[in-house]
Amino acid sequence: MAAMTLNEFCRKAGDIAAGAHPAEVPPRIADCLAGLLANDALLTPAHRKAPASGYGRNIVFVCPTGLFSVLAVVWPAGIATPVHDHKTWCAFGVYDGEVVETRYDPADDGPCCDRAVAAARGAYGAGAVAHLPVTGNIHRVQNLTLRTAITIHIYGGDSRRLGPNVERVYNTPESG
Repeated sequence: MAAMTLNEFCRKAGDIAAGAHPAEVPPRIADCLAGLLANDALLTPAHRKAPASGYGRNIVFVCPTGLFSVLAVVWPAGIATPVHDHKTWCAFGVYDGEVVETRYDPADDGPCCDRAVAAARGAYGAGAVAHLPVTGNIHRVQNLTLRTAITIHIYGGDSRRLGPNVERVYNTPESG
């Protein structure tokens, strides 16, 4: 796929987020994300910066109308998120390196359950894209390699207001 500028991507993403049925937004955003990932000049040194601990969430762009945000997520070697779900839709792609995503189903413990069980796992290298459904979007992302990875996440809404966009953190059988 040909490289896409941030402006080109954001125009397309804005059109999609404003006009598509909410369930169609994440896969349609993911479809055009590959072009953005091919842009070698997308990220500044500040976007590539990792925090002293954990993973970094660096804002690249926030839509002026609040429809979506573009973040560069920096994953030092061995870093993982907790098992979590999101407040809004999400599409993501690997800009550099490799990450592993594990998707989860809620445990059958009733509506207030905070437990989840692994359902599927995928490894994604540079250029790979994925998306989460609007609901039922429980997952964990890990960098199991020995080098830093960078992913580009597109979230519904304004990430400056939403913060980490985590609705709930789940317990899993492997977490005790």
